[in-house]
Amino acid sequence: MNDKLTTQSYWESYYKNNHADKAHIEAVCSRYDTYWEQFITRKDKEQTIIEIGGFPGRYLGYLAHRYQLVPTSLDYNSDHTQLEATFKLMGVDTFHILQEDFTQYQPESTYDYVLSNGFIEHFENFDSILDHHVPYMNDDAKLLVMIPNMRGYIKFYKYLVDYQNLTIHNLKSMRLKVFRDFAERNDLKINYLSYFGGFPFGVHQKLTFIQKVIYQIHRRFFKKIGNAYLEKHPSRFFSSSIVAIFEKN
Repeated sequence: MNDKLTTQSYWESYYKNNHADKAHIEAVCSRYDTYWEQFITRKDKEQTIIEIGGFPGRYLGYLAHRYQLVPTSLDYNSDHTQLEATFKLMGVDTFHILQEDFTQYQPESTYDYVLSNGFIEHFENFDSILDHHVPYMNDDAKLLVMIPNMRGYIKFYKYLVDYQNLTIHNLKSMRLKVFRDFAERNDLKINYLSYFGGFPFGVHQKLTFIQKVIYQIHRRFFKKIGNAYLEKHPSRFFSSSIVAIFEKN
């Protein structure tokens, strides 16, 4: 199961000193409130949530605070300080941190909610990685998976101005059929499955002059015109992400 497209050192460097305040976390995470409301079923009893690849814990901290959940972060990043700081920032006092390699670790507990955000697409064997999420689900659990979409026109754009970032993502995972097949293999019910979001014009590398021109053209068009349409009418060619919500049958 260990066919990673990234390394532990890559992620530790990527998130190094990447701090955010509470207002920023809420602004970013609240954008997905529509999906959180479909994901979380409010109950009287104390409920648990685990995030696979949970570092640095912003979504996990936001959900734990908003829905009064007990969070667990599973990630092989060795820096616990950002996770602890995020939970403290969001007023979450009870939490658990598992510093483990998901591809090797066998779960010792099950959870009410399993969250996986921007994770499976960094593996060659994404189907196996998806299947390995299921043992973390208890009998009444829900699973939410979000991944970026880099197919369609987005692939062409990123090839021109964000190629390094493109190469660490497995584009084969970015199809709705992947999630339909996953649900069928594991006897899960699909509660929601769709593309969403505007065009992802942001880049992760230094740009040449020509690349800057390409970037600015896309940024101005989609920020002023295109993304307002895409938020209402998601497209597999232009929308930034895929979201899938499952529960056990």
